[in-house]
Amino acid sequence: MSPARGPNGPLSPPLPCTACGVKPAAWLTPRIDFCYDCIPGGPFTPPACSKCGSAEYYSQGLCAHCHPGSPGFIGSCRDCLAWGVYRRHNWRCWKCRWWFTHYPQGECISCHREVTIGEQGYCRLCLETARYHQRLGEPLDLDTARKYGQQLFLASVNDSRQPAELHLPMAMSIREALKVISTPPPEPASHQPVLFHIDPDPERLRQRSNEIRLRDITSRTDHFLYPRAREYAWSKRQTNQVRRTLKVLQLVFPGANLRFRASDILSMRRYDDGSNIRSTIEVLEDAGLLTDDRVPSFTKLFERKTHALPEPMRSQLELWRDIMVDGSKTPPRRQPRDTMTVKGQMYGILPAITRWVEEGRTSLAGISTEDILAALPDDPSRRHAMMLGFRSLFTILHGRKLVFTVPTKAIPLRGPRRNLPLPMEPTAIRDALTNPDPAIALAVSLVAFHALMTSQVQHIKLTDIIDGRLRMPDGRFIPLAKPVLVRLAAWLDHRAKRWPETKNPYMLVTTQTAPRLSPPSRNFPWKKAGVTAQALRTDRILYEVEQTGGDVRRICDLFGISVETALGYSHTSTGPQNIMADSA
Repeated sequence: MSPARGPNGPLSPPLPCTACGVKPAAWLTPRIDFCYDCIPGGPFTPPACSKCGSAEYYSQGLCAHCHPGSPGFIGSCRDCLAWGVYRRHNWRCWKCRWWFTHYPQGECISCHREVTIGEQGYCRLCLETARYHQRLGEPLDLDTARKYGQQLFLASVNDSRQPAELHLPMAMSIREALKVISTPPPEPASHQPVLFHIDPDPERLRQRSNEIRLRDITSRTDHFLYPRAREYAWSKRQTNQVRRTLKVLQLVFPGANLRFRASDILSMRRYDDGSNIRSTIEVLEDAGLLTDDRVPSFTKLFERKTHALPEPMRSQLELWRDIMVDGSKTPPRRQPRDTMTVKGQMYGILPAITRWVEEGRTSLAGISTEDILAALPDDPSRRHAMMLGFRSLFTILHGRKLVFTVPTKAIPLRGPRRNLPLPMEPTAIRDALTNPDPAIALAVSLVAFHALMTSQVQHIKLTDIIDGRLRMPDGRFIPLAKPVLVRLAAWLDHRAKRWPETKNPYMLVTTQTAPRLSPPSRNFPWKKAGVTAQALRTDRILYEVEQTGGDVRRICDLFGISVETALGYSHTSTGPQNIMADSA
């Protein structure tokens, strides 16, 4: 039996082992229907790959990477010839798979291959080649492949065909573009009859059609807009808003061959209140027409706080910021830190750095231990934040050989001032639990009865609630109290009426997250609750401490906190009053 020939080689997927049914058969010629582990008299050590020498044997003397019939064998797309596809996808990349389901099979006008062809009669390889050679402001020449040859590329890689820095000037203002979109075309005053009829030139019609399609960006984004709208259950109003914003973009930034900047799209918020900017950015990203130049908010804050500092002090602080946020893979290695941690340390060291600049210092290399001791504030919390920032700052600069010594080594690190945990007023908790907003009532009840943290409430999914119990990320199951179940049922009813078709897996959703799969903001719904989650959590833990007589082990197991944290609560002499039964 000769092996069948596939598109990337003569070997087809082998049959599974007749004994274990998991691994492939060792050989087809000579035929051995067992793997090397199940051969009678075995197991035997399989030979090395005859092609690359790998010890990961698959079948027919080859490893999984060299055998054309293995799931891990990489080949080229049968339509666009892009490298990097697998057999399980029928040897088609993701974009050609979409083309295969939306366009017919036929002969390409340019390369004369029998493949999937688009509306203009060209295959995707010739179309991508034309886009590669397209110049700014000029129409798409679909016959480029005949002149310069076809340009191959990697599969599923949306690379930029034009430099991101180049873009055409604005053709009109945003207000003018909105006026053009909103104004209907004028009706003709009278109808002029045709004097005689002339058949149009088919070649001229094809070129004119390509030019019109080039100027209309929606012809390239509708293929991504409407599937996303169906997948995430967008309303008809939101879908029309996004399409309207795309039309405004092509008037403000002419030339559909450009990759639109995310910063330019975000600037349209102050002009067009009806457009859904975030959804527009998502559609353009799917279509490969977006250059994401959005700057993180912390980077903007850091630039604003340090732009007036002299060199090389500013460069030293920028190096510290980059290593703290992104980490370092070169020695001395360092794990990335959370942005909020870096932000707190930045605010801690800025007062001292500002004072040194006023004194004429321009570099951190000359800072001594005495300088840091003189700059430390008397407040324990501010002193602790400044010491943490200086420790990380000088440790990183010393590791990069930018300072001679670490002046913070001789200074002991004192703990911050810890406030005494206090209970809340029962009236405030009761008012929050009876809030008419079902989202506020549910979030408050979860914290007031079970002492959940804000991040835990934010990331609760619908699948985490099983038979009246809440599954925690650490594997614990919390039986929900009856008042919580009542408020949970009220919220789920409100969610089903307000967003009946949403696919968002998280329990709490908002108007912004309902058409997406992301969790709500960390501040939702606490901005309107009138109470803070930390105060509710403290009140609940203090109540449990009072009822258990300060049993630290029980407090740790119940709320998932450390022994040190539980001891801090148990040292509080005054416990909160029990209002849970009254609130229920």
